[in-house]
Parts: sequence; C-alpha cells; structure tokens
Amino acid sequence: MLLNLRELQAFKAIAELGSLGRAAEALSLTQPALTRTLKRLEGQLGVPLFERHPHGMALTSYGQALVPHAGLLLSGSDEALRAVNELLGLSRGTVRIGAVSSAVEHLLPPAIERLLAAHPPLQVQIVEGLSDELLLALARGEVDLALGFSAAEDEDVVLVSESGWQEGCHVVCGAGHRLLARSPVGLADLGGERWVLPPRRMGPREEWQQLFWDHGLPAPAVAVEARSINAIRALVATRGFLSWMPRLLLGGAQPMPRPIEVLPVREVQAVRSFALYQRRRGLLPPAAAALRDELLKQVAALPSSAAPRRPRRAARG
Repeated sequence: MLLNLRELQAFKAIAELGSLGRAAEALSLTQPALTRTLKRLEGQLGVPLFERHPHGMALTSYGQALVPHAGLLLSGSDEALRAVNELLGLSRGTVRIGAVSSAVEHLLPPAIERLLAAHPPLQVQIVEGLSDELLLALARGEVDLALGFSAAEDEDVVLVSESGWQEGCHVVCGAGHRLLARSPVGLADLGGERWVLPPRRMGPREEWQQLFWDHGLPAPAVAVEARSINAIRALVATRGFLSWMPRLLLGGAQPMPRPIEVLPVREVQAVRSFALYQRRRGLLPPAAAALRDELLKQVAALPSSAAPRRPRRAARG
C-alpha cells in the first residue's frame, strides 16, 4: 500500500488545525474537495481517522497512530525534493544546523565561511539550543545536523564524529566575586550562593545536580532559570551569581563590564567532547552534507586537552 502525499498533507492539516474549514483554507482547497481527499485516505486505510463533532474534528486512535508517521513521510518527501532541486540547480539550497552556544560562537563561523566560499548560493539556518533540545529537533526533522556535546545514540540519531578536544563545565563567577579570594573552595562552600542555570531536564543542569549528589551533598537552590546564555552571563558577571558552563562560553560576543572567571572547586573534574550528529535514517541533502564535511574538518582541528579522554569515534557517512 502506497500512501499519497497529498492525502497525508490534508490529514496533517486537519489534525493540526482541528477543523475541515480551517484546514481547507490553509491548503487553498474547497471544503468538499478536502472532505473527498480525507475519505480517499480513510478508504485506503480502512479505518476512520477522525470523529466529526459540531465544533471540529477529533483524531481517533487510528488517526493518533498515523500522525507521527505522516510527519516523517512528508518531511522525507520535502528533503528528497530539496536535494534533487539543489543538484539540478533549481533552488539556492538551504542547510539547517542546530548547535550549542559554545559551538555557535567558536566552531560554526569558520566552517560556514568555508562552505559559503565554495558554494555561494547556499543559505545556512542556525538553531541555537541545549544538546538535549537539538537532538530532539534532529529526530523530528527540524534540523539536518546537530552539533553539541557527546550523548548516547538512539534509534533516531547517529554520531558522525566526536572530537578529541575535551573540557567539562566549571563553576563560574564574576571577576570580583568574594569566593575567588578563598579558592580553591569545596562544593560544600557553595550551598548558600545564588545560582543561575538552564532549566531542569537539560544536560548542563542535570550534570551540575549530579555533581553535588555524587559527593553526598544536596544540590543548592537555583534562584534563576534561563535558556539564554547571554542572560546567564550577565547575571554572573554583574550580579554575583554562580553558574555552570565551559570556558568557551565565558567571554561571549559582547564584552561584559567585568569578565567571568572559573572558580576553582576541588571536586570539579568534569569532561565533555563536542559531537556531530545526523539522523539515522534517510540521506543528507547535498547542502547539509557539504556543511557536515566542513564541520568534520573543524572538529578534527580542535586541540586535545590534557584530561584523559575516551577513544575517538570515526566519522560515519
């Protein structure tokens, strides 16, 4: 059985908008035409996909099961057309890259510069976020590549390459913080400080929390949660907060009134490696493959740290 992409587009629009009328308007179709398209899909599958209500359409259990697969099929179709068009020269080509803040500031610029010098018509779209978020976006087809910190592979994403360069996060503070005069300090000395950190269930926050637990200490209260690295840096540099970040993020694109420094803490010996990921299934569009190759050069050029490191993973694909 082959599912028709036009029918899947109609199904997805109705599922997202909850109404035949709104979906028909979004697809520039008449409502009767959209109804016929939906009936053809339901007839082909032999099951009802929606329950009709006076105020809209509700997915049946069959429809709920189809939603994620319809999204993947449509995303794969878009990528296939984009790849063919790029090879035929019918479009400028776009590559979507997700990257953690430190990679956005230090690894992406030279790789993008080389890519655009070799392929001027290409366009690069950058999505900045935390590693966990970026891997989810990659699995959903929202980005073509994800450049973050090493994490476990799964059924959706696969490691392309891992760097030999390693540096973990550190406890950081403003240059005038009173604890610098006492350094090195212990984790037990940090319980009463004000902390600004990323939200719960994000990699850096979980790593920070685990550090305290591993040493038999409760994790300190977090006064401010922020997704913005600039907001975190501002609070650390100018308002006496502590945070948890790698050295690469201390400076930032905009200089702070006072610099941020690593606060030596006896128990902190974390290590992390940059890693590049792509989706496990499907082919990379040519534009994304070209950026992947430039990023592999950039990651390979990173100096190894003095810290012990895991065996380096070979590039795939």
